[in-house]
Amino acid sequence: MSEAVPSPLLPPASAIPGDGVLLHIGVHKTGTTAIQAALADARPDLLAHGVRYPGKLQAQHRAALALLGRPWGWNSRGGSVMDRRHFDALVRRSTKHDGRVVISSEFFCEAPEDKARETVEALGGSEKVTVVVTLRNLGKLLPSSWQQYLKYGLTTSYEKWLEDVFANPGSSKISPTFWRRHDHGAVLTRWAAAVGAQNVNVLVLEDVDRSAQFHTFAQLLAVPEEILVSRMNLTSNRSMTAAEAELLVRLNKRVKKQMQWTDYVRLVRRGVALRMVEGREPDPSEPKLATPDWALDAAAQEGEKSVEAIKNIGVNVYGDLNALAVRIPSASSTVAATDELPVDAAVSALAAVIEASKEEPTARELAGRTWRQARKDGFASLLRKTDS
Repeated sequence: MSEAVPSPLLPPASAIPGDGVLLHIGVHKTGTTAIQAALADARPDLLAHGVRYPGKLQAQHRAALALLGRPWGWNSRGGSVMDRRHFDALVRRSTKHDGRVVISSEFFCEAPEDKARETVEALGGSEKVTVVVTLRNLGKLLPSSWQQYLKYGLTTSYEKWLEDVFANPGSSKISPTFWRRHDHGAVLTRWAAAVGAQNVNVLVLEDVDRSAQFHTFAQLLAVPEEILVSRMNLTSNRSMTAAEAELLVRLNKRVKKQMQWTDYVRLVRRGVALRMVEGREPDPSEPKLATPDWALDAAAQEGEKSVEAIKNIGVNVYGDLNALAVRIPSASSTVAATDELPVDAAVSALAAVIEASKEEPTARELAGRTWRQARKDGFASLLRKTDS
């Protein structure tokens, strides 16, 4: 196995104690899926070096949601609160291991201080637990955050969503969890109070070096860096184009009220959204979603507040903390919505519904209704051919 080249952006990190727990709490949209996929795929190699990544799933989301008492999905139609046993099982698997443990779920970042303290104490206290928080510039993660909420059924346009998010920073009527995740100063304040500022490591991630967090996680776990760096490309998590996102907005408006959460996950979230993104490569000429200037200004202002808060907390910072306050350059053109969708994108979306409907026979009738309604009301203008 070749030796990994250290990341130039983040300084070397000291390993956690030999019987310690590395608790990665996100935040959302900071490459969490990629590091979780690498950790999950590397389970045998990690265990060979004395490191356990508990469970069999890609991440410990069920345990985090159980701790928070939050439902997975829609409260009134099929969403369910995770049973406390998921959190208890994670604690058992972690505490009985004789060696280092790593846990990862971005949902932990939403925990109020009392739940953060409960987590730390359950995993062995501040003597054993080291919290790692991955952060990106807020302006850069706005489009992907909105798109993530689309996959939960959001029907609000990007511009309207931004207006709501920044109308009163710290709270959002449309996406109440947004600031629980992305008031980065507040997230770190809660967890530093629970585990001690000296036990919190902040990784400031920048797009120029995607390998940075893989190197640092390996250093913290005292394993060869190549174990994780070689797995950094296991996932493809490209953003939707403006037209693809608009399709999902319109589809949500037309079909969401007809569905239970489990059907929505199967047919729309895993069907249309996931398979459309994974199943096609957009033409370079397709417009991408662009954040308006006023929102980029607002994001930079919030970034400045976070930087000052983090400095005052006194946590360990790896990377350029001031990068969180940089005002992202404006896009050359702003695309809020579009009425045109490339034919191959529409075909991918429709094929995804058909394929997803095969997964469970009882869903076929619902899939048919979904397709007929979307074809009648949602795809009519989107299917307009854009080239001759």
